[in-house]
Amino acid sequence: MTEHVNSYYAASANKHAPYPTLTEQLECDVCVIGAGYTGLSSALHLVEKGYRVVVLEAARVGFGASGRNGGQIVNSYSRDIDTIEANCPPDQARLLGSMLFEGGQIIRER
Repeated sequence: MTEHVNSYYAASANKHAPYPTLTEQLECDVCVIGAGYTGLSSALHLVEKGYRVVVLEAARVGFGASGRNGGQIVNSYSRDIDTIEANCPPDQARLLGSMLFEGGQIIRER
């Protein structure tokens, strides 16, 4: 099994035996490839909606970028909101502005 690189995530993760390699056929509604933040979040949301989900990971959970980042929540876009407001209709700019904090809120609730 591929080990994590030295990182805060690897040092603070709960220890457990590696999952066995998949050797049988599984039936599911959705197969998620990759057990990083995006894959695990997608799988969790799908399971909560009643889907049968299988997550496949070639290394370990959080092996790639998800296990190596600084864990920051950045409430912004690549442009300031005033630039967005100047280039979008008011309703669309308000929607985009409200979405700035939605991702962080979801993370905190989890």
